[in-house]
Amino acid sequence: MFSLQRRRGNALMITLIALAVLLMLVAAAIQFTGTNQEAAIAKSRSDEVRACADVARKMLLGKLRTFGVAVADLKINNVAVPDQQTVITAHYDQTTTQPVIVNVDAASMSAAKNQVRDVSNVLAATTLGGQYYRVVVTCRNPSNNTQSEVEFTFRHGL
Repeated sequence: MFSLQRRRGNALMITLIALAVLLMLVAAAIQFTGTNQEAAIAKSRSDEVRACADVARKMLLGKLRTFGVAVADLKINNVAVPDQQTVITAHYDQTTTQPVIVNVDAASMSAAKNQVRDVSNVLAATTLGGQYYRVVVTCRNPSNNTQSEVEFTFRHGL
């Protein structure tokens, strides 16, 4: 009878330890879920900025087909629709379009006359034409008051 009294408390101790381990696992799972949610929100914001930059690039390159307009005079002024992003050619905290399309020296873009190019069976000039331009575009999201400035380079006039 003495041995039965010693074993009576073991089941309670094992149950308490098992519940403590399960509680720790549940707490870790809840914390992991919160971390994944924050990462998903950051990824969606990054995708939004990347999409805005892609739209701005396509809008500007689409305007290059306009006749009689110099490349440096092109501007993007997307009128804001409530709760939608605005795309303009300007720097941060600017509300109107700015002249931010500038010429870039061709030598800094590896397009100098001594550039390596295969000239076998070619009767044309050994360098390509065109001018490089650098553009700054700002994307604004009015729903959460965020801005992103995107800078890209393109070559026009081959």
